Amino acid sequence: MTKDDTTSESQSKSMNSLLFYVNGKEIIEHNAEPDWTLLWYLRNKLKLTGPKLGCGEGGCGACTVLISQSINRSSDEIEHRTVNACLAPLCSVDGCHIVTVEGLGSMNKSNIHPIQSRLVELFGSQCGFCTPGVVMSLYGTGTSKNNELSTIQDIEEALDGNLCRCTGYRPILDTAKTFASDIDKLPHEESLPFTSTTFDKCLSFAKQNSLPLSQVEFPEKLRHYIPQSLHIMGSSIDWYRPLSLSELLQLRHTYRGDASKLVFGNTRVEIERKFKQIKHTCLISLTHIEELQQLKRTADEFYLGAGSTFTRLKLKLIEWTNEKINDGGICQALLDQLRYFASTQIRNVASLGGNVITASSISDINPVLQAAGAELELHRADSTEARYISLRDFFLGNGRVSMADNEVLVAIHIPLPNPSSKWFLRSYKQARRRDDSKGIVSAGFQVQLEQLDSLDGQWQIISICLSFGGMSSTTIMAKNTQQQLVGLAWTRITINKAFKLILQELPLDEQTPGGQSEYRRTLVQSFLFKFYAYVCVELRLSTTDSSFLSIARPFHRSISHGQQTIPERPSSQKTVGTSLPHQSAYLQTTGKAIFIDDMPSLINTLHAALVLSTQPNAKIKNIDIGAASQVPGFVSFVSYSDVPGSNKIGVMELDEEVFVSSIAPCIGAIIGVVVCESEQEALVASKLVQIEYELLTPTILTIQDAIHNESYFGDEMCLRQGDVNKGFADAKHILEETLWIGGQEHFYLESNSYMVIPSNDDKELTLYLGTQNPSTTQDLIALVLGRDVSRITCHVKRIGGAFGGKESRSIPPCAAIAVAAVKTGRPVRLTLDRHTDISITGHRHPFKIEYKVGFTDEGLFCALDIRMWNNGGCSLDTSSAIMEWAMLQMGNCYRFPHIRIRGYACKTHLPSNTAFRGFGAPQAMLTCENVVEHVASYLKRDPLMIRHLNLFKEGELTHYGQALEHWNVPRILEELSRSSDFFQRQIHVNEFNRTNIYRKRGLCMIPAKYGIGFPVQFLNQAGALVLIYKDGSVLLSHGGVEIGQGLHIKMISIAAEVLGCNIDRIRISETSTDKVHNTTTTGGSASSDLNGMAVRHACEQLRERLDTLLVDKNVPISWEDLIKQAYFARIDLCAHGFYATPGMFDVDFSQNRATCNYFTQGAAVTEVELDTLTGDWHLLRVDILMDVGKSLNPSIDIGQIEGAYMQGVGLFTMEELIWGDHTEHKWIKPGELITCGPDTYKIPSFSDVPIDLRVSLLSDSSNPRAIYSSKGIGEPPILLATSAFFALKQACMAYRQDQGFQDYFTLHSPATVERLRMACADEFTRRVCSNEHQTYQPRGSY
Repeated sequence: MTKDDTTSESQSKSMNSLLFYVNGKEIIEHNAEPDWTLLWYLRNKLKLTGPKLGCGEGGCGACTVLISQSINRSSDEIEHRTVNACLAPLCSVDGCHIVTVEGLGSMNKSNIHPIQSRLVELFGSQCGFCTPGVVMSLYGTGTSKNNELSTIQDIEEALDGNLCRCTGYRPILDTAKTFASDIDKLPHEESLPFTSTTFDKCLSFAKQNSLPLSQVEFPEKLRHYIPQSLHIMGSSIDWYRPLSLSELLQLRHTYRGDASKLVFGNTRVEIERKFKQIKHTCLISLTHIEELQQLKRTADEFYLGAGSTFTRLKLKLIEWTNEKINDGGICQALLDQLRYFASTQIRNVASLGGNVITASSISDINPVLQAAGAELELHRADSTEARYISLRDFFLGNGRVSMADNEVLVAIHIPLPNPSSKWFLRSYKQARRRDDSKGIVSAGFQVQLEQLDSLDGQWQIISICLSFGGMSSTTIMAKNTQQQLVGLAWTRITINKAFKLILQELPLDEQTPGGQSEYRRTLVQSFLFKFYAYVCVELRLSTTDSSFLSIARPFHRSISHGQQTIPERPSSQKTVGTSLPHQSAYLQTTGKAIFIDDMPSLINTLHAALVLSTQPNAKIKNIDIGAASQVPGFVSFVSYSDVPGSNKIGVMELDEEVFVSSIAPCIGAIIGVVVCESEQEALVASKLVQIEYELLTPTILTIQDAIHNESYFGDEMCLRQGDVNKGFADAKHILEETLWIGGQEHFYLESNSYMVIPSNDDKELTLYLGTQNPSTTQDLIALVLGRDVSRITCHVKRIGGAFGGKESRSIPPCAAIAVAAVKTGRPVRLTLDRHTDISITGHRHPFKIEYKVGFTDEGLFCALDIRMWNNGGCSLDTSSAIMEWAMLQMGNCYRFPHIRIRGYACKTHLPSNTAFRGFGAPQAMLTCENVVEHVASYLKRDPLMIRHLNLFKEGELTHYGQALEHWNVPRILEELSRSSDFFQRQIHVNEFNRTNIYRKRGLCMIPAKYGIGFPVQFLNQAGALVLIYKDGSVLLSHGGVEIGQGLHIKMISIAAEVLGCNIDRIRISETSTDKVHNTTTTGGSASSDLNGMAVRHACEQLRERLDTLLVDKNVPISWEDLIKQAYFARIDLCAHGFYATPGMFDVDFSQNRATCNYFTQGAAVTEVELDTLTGDWHLLRVDILMDVGKSLNPSIDIGQIEGAYMQGVGLFTMEELIWGDHTEHKWIKPGELITCGPDTYKIPSFSDVPIDLRVSLLSDSSNPRAIYSSKGIGEPPILLATSAFFALKQACMAYRQDQGFQDYFTLHSPATVERLRMACADEFTRRVCSNEHQTYQPRGSY
């Protein structure tokens, strides 16, 4: 039969349309394209914008939806599973019911689901962009339990595929646990006054929980749906869905090799299509072939169908484990890997066979299958006999496998060991983060032992398999090592020999893709040592070291929980000080909150795609748009020659080009914009633009490069107090150190998105975008277009997270799109994909710090001399301002009588770095606390003692001459020491470390102060506009932007307090430059102070006018009647408010002069537990006490504290940007960012939250310098995460001391698992780092 015959026969028997339901509505799609994702279809065809496009690679969970389908018509069994709609092909949902967040509940229909309402009530939504995905993951957890309430453990694991950058996760977890069946497992001691615990919240909702959990009804028609073979003929791709193995084999025989691609969950194929531009013309779906989905156990083997999803496999493995048969550890080894394998959404659709065939070099599963002796069963249409091949012989390297081009993997067979033999199997993995993170190294180890007849009862190795992922271009076994170990005794001597053999057999170097060669080679030994310990414990050997007990099995993580303590609201306030939910919280939980990319397009709208430089420091010799212009739908290519005004922009200096005119300063610089009729056409055309470069020298990429080439923005900055030379002369001791601090990606969930609408009359331009800085955006777009600022209007409804990243770096792409809109005369849209957004919009600045500190025998500071450099990138942006702020924040809460701080902003050939929460203060804070820890280590004193000794006192002057007023840090430390039981816990930590060798704990208490108010006087101003309508409704506008920090609800509560009306009468529509002009950027934790005062000023004017109507104030009158009277009395019901912070002035380093409006203060106690063999760690408990004055909204403020703390944990521990350069990362192209998506860049996830998180607001605190005696809170708590960094360092120190290393050691930031493990110097690190292992420092990007 020919290929054409097969295709014709298939078409005659197959369906060519899709039938599915969405939120209960039947959809029949006759024109589906196989490359359409479900998310694209929902958002673009059905206009359901609740599911969000957060990353496009299944790594953030914002696109999560629920898919239900009948899997057994006779038993009426319905399977429910959450999936990533951004990866799921539309063609895969035939016969399914899709439920989106809109279908779950809606405010308009008054049928809000309990999950949606509880997330609001418990403050589980801040910016709201991730919220729809979180809602659906929680809903999926409930529906998948078959009318049973989930357990708390189910809930903690079910959210592993969702990310949230705002909340810190605790309120989301609290919400989820209110639906749990076993809340009694939570700690439930009697709560203190004004304190709410996780258990309290669960108990308050317990009576509302009912079975079944409220569910969207499964369509009756689908209960009886009978699948048929499917053939969807797209414009460029064919989609086949066979129903039998024979049909599949025939298709694969027809479309052999690269002519077709077999897909199951599409989790790999979609990534290849989207990011690697790998195109497949024929896709064959395996989801409906029963023969591939069998899971069974016989007397001799496990039979695992290649089409089994990991979720189904996991359930079956748990079932088999509970039957307690002797399988040699096979089930448990697989379960251990599946616990942190990908995410729930991925495991629900990805198949075991697909994972095997992919042959990934970093597979978590394949090493286990190899170690277990798995055999593959392969079928083909031209043979009646199945072919069997050992998995140990299957992988050929670099993604190649031993498989014919028409073969199909049907099953994996795992032989069961002889029950009488001593057969052990274990799996191991270490990743950058536990949840949804690929292994740096993974391993599967199997050994068969036989006891010798000798007197000492030794065990001999009969067979052994040591399989690894992450150590070669494929899953690899240490075959030579295995051979040499057979026949040897199972002793430490043998294992030591194995270490040496493996290191010889698995060499890595600095050119090895993935880097981290020393760490990976150390992990190989650590895993094998853990396996040795496990087997010894299982054998109950008399010689077993007691320390083995803590490493023989994985760490058991307890259920997370928390408590919040909020002081009583001042009795004088009716609304302000109340915990009110975000203004848009219900819109966010129901998917109705509209973000930029959710806005419908206007008629005639064009779509843009950026053309970016692929080389750093390169002259543009030629741009060829020939191929791009041939793409259907192509309209125009826009470049620097099309700019009608200035091509130079910048927030501090006009030093950055909108479009590269000659020399591209970095990879990611905007060279041009392709404009097309559709988004897909624009993306295709942008990749066809050909650019010829001439590379220039030198290419400066790192701080060290900049220092060498003296490449700086401006001159050295210097801030000094006293005489450092005198201070050092008086000091008894002097220490010096160099510290490196890495950058951080903002990772807001909503990537930058723009809609620019030109007007054909009067040269007006309307901008819709997510920016923290509407007026500066307005100003610079006017500059670029050569128009008056009054002709540009910037609208910001809400932003899906920003953290400083949308203060200035959102402007260059907006300017480019504005030029395109003006050139074409049509509306233009652009939404950056996640990879592009991360790559071009800048990050937190990396820092290099050199310090010299002098001190007395007691630890009293005498002098501090510091030099700092930050990596600013290719344009100034805010780099010098960030350096200034870091210099002002240096010193933290401690007095240095003599201090000199010098700083440079380095100019390099990287995308410009920018503002980030803390604005340089986190780097200064870490440096200062490192000084404290260094001095304490040198004097062998408790660091807390050094902190207390050097604390500022009330009224003392900072190093820039400001007196400290309302100084509460000493009181905070005292109260926190008591409430956290710090000193008793110190004793417990020391005892734990004394009795445990390979697991260590650290406990650290650190205070913090953060100056509120801009160091430049003109920024300390704000305006507001309040309109009262005849019906009593109030429209409030102010200059701040809602980013998720709760600014709008705080402004509404202030207005309600002053006006005397209910809060439900007041609304904020948006932030717009035609309502409030000349706005100050929303940042610096000053927005509530500035805008709140302006709102109060406006409302006081209105209230004063209204009060003239109250003849007798004892006679009650409703708000509505009062407003009617005012209207008929012709009283102006509009007021403009304005506020300028008094007493502020410009920073002046030449006069050692600066000021903050006031200081937000706090302290944290963090306790950690570290696995010293791998670098993995857990936050056991965190206690935070924060002085927020009299909070405007306590629950909102606590959300800010928890979110900032966890973002700081990411900064100082796991978030690592990795750039190609000339020295540190030679395996990456110089100037290219490799960590540009959730697959490679890891922010904290749900399993990283503290197991016990306790947050309290300081009572009886006031602040006369701000609105209603409150304090700014958005940024200060990020500083407290330094306590996690130094707690981890203390744990390393405890291990090093056990190893005989007593000297101080340097730990650079972030303290990744790699840095922590390599800091725990021991025999394993010595084997890979030779003589330098005590001081070895892993490579970093600075």
